[in-house]
Amino acid sequence: METNSIDLSRFTERLKFYFSQDPILSSFLDENYFWSGQGMRGKLCLKVGQFFDLEDDVLLDIAAFTEFLHNASLIHDDLIDKDVERRGHPTIWAKYGKSKALLVGDLLIAKAFKIASTAGVDSSVKSQWMFEISDTVSHAVRGALNELEFKIQDNDSLYDQYFKVAADKTGVLFSLPVRCLAIASQSDATILDSLSNIFSNLAVAYQIKDDQADFLGAKAGRSHSSDILNGRPNLYHLLASSDRPLSETFTAISKYQSKLIESATASSASLPIQVRLTLEKLLLPFVELKPYPASHPEISLTT
Repeated sequence: METNSIDLSRFTERLKFYFSQDPILSSFLDENYFWSGQGMRGKLCLKVGQFFDLEDDVLLDIAAFTEFLHNASLIHDDLIDKDVERRGHPTIWAKYGKSKALLVGDLLIAKAFKIASTAGVDSSVKSQWMFEISDTVSHAVRGALNELEFKIQDNDSLYDQYFKVAADKTGVLFSLPVRCLAIASQSDATILDSLSNIFSNLAVAYQIKDDQADFLGAKAGRSHSSDILNGRPNLYHLLASSDRPLSETFTAISKYQSKLIESATASSASLPIQVRLTLEKLLLPFVELKPYPASHPEISLTT
């Protein structure tokens, strides 16, 4: 398979095909909520998949069931947080009601399992994919629950507590497509372990970027900051205080994020050079923080 043999238009076509095959999801084919995201997980799967010697249809299906799970998690998150806007469009619950949003999110999870279970790969691969999807959903739910109940514990550092929640809630969905690629290509356990370490760290690095955007009220596709309103563990809100300059908080968080990226880069040493360079080129710009703004709106530090 040639490099760049799959473009994102084919990925979107595959997603819309699966939507069109379901009598409920087909009614959402023109819903911009589903088609206005960055598609990072799909891009990651297709770009890295070029080096795993797999058929195009296999890559597209991995990207598709990962995107279905991701969208399910977003729908449920919006419902829990009562956010009415995402990606510059009304959220599903805000437009269609809470009950329908919950059911659509559940349906997307079910469809992810169906795509994986009917893909054109060996039954042993599909069996492992089923485990990975189930494990991913379990970790994501645990992370979301821990986020809801987040309390600072004296016996553990704030950074460690934050990492555990973000790695569960965000990390598993980042690593799923590449882990499934490695399984389909029968890569050894060392590769799988490296991928888990890489994506746990990069996912938390991304969550920090997301926290920063929310803290500054500059989150793409959303006109307001929601973390502080919903009591979510945003690292900037957790570390900001009135007794030190906000610029110092930005510097401290930037240093922590840099350590996560360095750890991910070190873990990638066991991967083929092409995969390593692709990950760095695609993901490092994706998690890059903005510098401390010289002028910024006043941010309330209390819920």
